[in-house]
Formats: sequence, structure tokens, C-alpha cells
Amino acid sequence: MKRRLIYFITIFLCVYSVLSQEKAINNIDTATLSSEIRKVIAENSELFPNNTQLSIALIDGETTNYIGVIRKNDTLQSIDNKEGVFEIGSNTKVFTSLLLSHQIQAGNLQLNDKLVDILSFPIEKSSKKINEISLKMLANHSSGLPRLPKNIFPLLQENMENPYKKYTVDLLQTYLKNEIALDNIPGKVSAYSNLGAGLLGYILTEKTKKSYENLLQEHILKPLQMHNTTTLLSKVEQSQLVKGLKADGTENSNWDFTDALVGAGGIKSNVVDMEKFIRKNFKEDAVYNVPQQATINVNKMVQVGLGWHIITKEGKTVLFHNGGTGGYSSCMIIDKENKKAVVLLTNVSAFSPQNPKIDNLCFTLIELL
Repeated sequence: MKRRLIYFITIFLCVYSVLSQEKAINNIDTATLSSEIRKVIAENSELFPNNTQLSIALIDGETTNYIGVIRKNDTLQSIDNKEGVFEIGSNTKVFTSLLLSHQIQAGNLQLNDKLVDILSFPIEKSSKKINEISLKMLANHSSGLPRLPKNIFPLLQENMENPYKKYTVDLLQTYLKNEIALDNIPGKVSAYSNLGAGLLGYILTEKTKKSYENLLQEHILKPLQMHNTTTLLSKVEQSQLVKGLKADGTENSNWDFTDALVGAGGIKSNVVDMEKFIRKNFKEDAVYNVPQQATINVNKMVQVGLGWHIITKEGKTVLFHNGGTGGYSSCMIIDKENKKAVVLLTNVSAFSPQNPKIDNLCFTLIELL
């Protein structure tokens, strides 16, 4: 009797799971989406907490489909959130590399310019190895610098919900003058560094005497008419801001950055603006092409350009980057040759155990286009 009961319970749970998944698929149905695309969205979203939102742009040639999904009452539903603003986290690094590319094209900087030659103050404890760090190494994560500066950790312990808010330019300069250290020999390996990318953004502000936000607006956002993209939360319409969520589904504070490290992860945007950015990357353009070129190998499948990760599998090459903050995760993939791309913005926490499903969904969607 007990075995029979367990058997029927197992069958019931299997049937319930299938019916729930079918319901989720139907709830995010649109006339322009294949059942396969709806299915993978549902499969990768069904365990997210309530109030989770996914905002997706599927770009295929001249066509763009916008998909919005929200989880309410343990059910996935469609929502028009293409204008919703999310933190894009480390996808900011691609924009920072583009700002570097602008300065290179203008003749103001060169990729091999050295950090110690550009900063307006001496790195007091600089060693011969540290003196070798170039702008290219900051952009492709081969500088040897650690993931974060040592003197940020007290701030992380103080406020993990908004960890970069109090990390000022003065603290960054103090680190560079007195505490700078290397994890690797510069130029040898690509090891991801928020410090390196943030430092690159700071160097650009020092070189131009303009804030990172002003550089971003001048060289990228205004030319592309990305009117809802910014690093400043004060410029985001509160009605458009999608609230970030912690891993448990409760609301998380938005992250604030100073010019010390904003270039590593400070941008907020929506999929409508990001679609414009992607389409610019499709084109042959001197500024946008430079970051797309491989500068260092990670392994047989992965290379790094400037900001972009270049992934080649089974003869197909895509440009990739993702991002995560305390309340958000995002991903963008570009198949430039075939003019296909996916942008996925979410309020799934970078610290959520479900976070890997964001990249998985992004890669699966590009394969289905």
C-alpha cells in the first residue's frame, strides 16, 4: 500500500510539473514567438522568486522582438517592460572600452600607454612589473591587478547592499599610491578584475577632465539616442525603474558608484536602448570595431578583446558579456556575422543560486534565432 501511494504521488508531481510548465509557456505567449523560445524562457524562469522580471530583446536582422516576463503568485506572466530600467552591472565594461577606443581614434591615447605614465600622481610603491601595466591590459583583464582593491573590503562589510557608494577617488588614489599589488604578471593571463576596468574608467576621466557620465553621454549615449541610459540613479524616472531583488526575493538597494570604479559596473539601461547599442556594434565602425578584436587568449574557445569576450564554438563566433549587482543580472550576446543578438536584463540578484540560468537562457536564445 505504501509503495502504491508513493507511486501515485510521484505520478501526480510529474503531471503537475508538466501542467505548470505548460501554463507558464502559455502565459508568456506572443504571436511572434515560437513555442521553443517560450519553453526555454519558462524552463529557466520558473524557480525565480515572485516579482522577478525579465526584459528581453531578440534581434534577428532587421527584426526585433521585445519580450517581458514577470513572476507573480508563483506564475510567469507577460508584461510590457521594454522601457523598464535595470542595472546592467559589468556590461558597463564594454562601454568603458568603447570610451577608450574613442580616445585612441582621437589620437589622445594609445593601447600600449602605461598606467604609470598617464596618472597625474606617482605610484609610490610601484615595482618594475607594475610599471608594465598598459591600458590594453586594464581593458582585457591581463593587468595582473586583483579583482577588487584591498581598501574596499571594509566598505563591503559595512554595506553589502550598496558596496561601492563610499569608494571614492581619494580611496582609489590611496590604494594606487600605497597598497597596489599584483595577483599575476602583467600581460600573461586574463584574470577578471573589476579594479582594472574601473581604473580604466577613472584614467579616462583624468585624461579628459570630464566625469564618466559626461564621457558616456557625449561619445555613446547621445549619438545613439539612448535616452534612458545613465550611471546616475537620479536621472532615472522612478516609474521606469525596476526594483532589484536580493536572492530571497526581497528588494535590494540600487548600487551607487563614484568615478573611482563606475567604469566597472555603474550603468542603468533598458532593452530599447540596448537594442540601439547592439545594432551599432553590428556595423563596421572604427571606434566600435577595436574592442571586438581579440587581444589575449583565455582558452581554445574564449578570447578577450577590449571589454568583450569572444567565444568560438563549432565554427560560430559571438561577442559576449554579462553583468551582476546585488539586485540585478544581465547578459548580451552578438552574432555579428549573421546580425543576430540577444539582450537580457533582469532583477535576479547576482548572488542568487538561480543566477547561472540567466547566461544559460541567453546562450540558448541566440542558438534558437
